[in-house]
Amino acid sequence: MNLAALVEYDGTRFAGFQRQSAARGPTVQGALEAAIARVAGEAVSVEAAGRTDRGVHATGQVVNFHVPPRHDAATWQRALNALLPSDVAVAAAREVADDFRARWSAVSRGYRYRILYQPVRAPLRERYVWRVPRPLNVSAMAAAAELLLGEHDFATFGSSPRDTRASRAAGIHRSTVRTMLAARVIDSTEAAGEIVCELTANAFLTGMVRRLVRTLAQVGEGRLSVAEFAERLAAADAARAAPAAPACGLCLVRVEYPPGALVW
Repeated sequence: MNLAALVEYDGTRFAGFQRQSAARGPTVQGALEAAIARVAGEAVSVEAAGRTDRGVHATGQVVNFHVPPRHDAATWQRALNALLPSDVAVAAAREVADDFRARWSAVSRGYRYRILYQPVRAPLRERYVWRVPRPLNVSAMAAAAELLLGEHDFATFGSSPRDTRASRAAGIHRSTVRTMLAARVIDSTEAAGEIVCELTANAFLTGMVRRLVRTLAQVGEGRLSVAEFAERLAAADAARAAPAAPACGLCLVRVEYPPGALVW
């Protein structure tokens, strides 16, 4: 049967979600597949809605995997949580249609990035925020974020996940056009001193959210005007990209699917 799982993780010690060489460090996919194999008695491959980078967190990651129909979804959830490391948890599990795919069936992904203004380090918060020493102009950042709405070529801020070294060498470049469905920058109502950047799109480019956040922060610092931010977006030029904001502030919070495809 095809199972979908809602997965939460603290990405601090992981080299990203996607399975890779053991020499590069542990991955969330590796932890999940190891636990699933122990329950299923065979190797099982996991597909994720978003391949989060090294150090990025998730409260709304969705995965799916095919397993023999020996256990129901609730039993799978309990068994996996008993086997997974303490920084990964299956928050929910459901049986889904056989053709459901966590990545390709998704219609949008939502990310939240947290920026903390605090001159002195905050030991209990810094695993999950980007701490900046000076206050930022949230109104200017919000105005810049509004310019992201709709369909744009976001090449200034990232590359297609389907681009490979071989394809680039051959002169093949995948589309960097994406549709931003929601974009806002607000003062947090939950944590003092925090700014929250929320971005939802049909899909994201590699590195896109963190480069967008860094560029929005430049607007907040007064180093870049809203008009200059608009010019960078319109340029669709990777040479004009800002460095990526730190991974620790980023969290995948939501993945949406067509109505009825997945109900938790």
